[in-house]
Amino acid sequence: MRKVSYKCLMMSGWNFALADKIDAVLKEKNIYQKELAKRMGKTEAEVSCWHDGTHNFTLLTIAKISSALGSNLIIICIGNFNS
Repeated sequence: MRKVSYKCLMMSGWNFALADKIDAVLKEKNIYQKELAKRMGKTEAEVSCWHDGTHNFTLLTIAKISSALGSNLIIICIGNFNS
């Protein structure tokens, strides 16, 4: 049996968290997937795929979704980090 790398586990967790955040914002703002798709010029099927947590979101896609929803989906802390 092959082990899954820590990097893959992190990416998977982030993808699921982002899918959950999109779903939460849609519910909070009472927006349906169909409306989000229309706002983004996407098909409803494309938007639906984002909800299974396996989509590999690019930063550009995250920015477009954030803009269409009028809500920040991610917050990035910038500063000095000790590893």
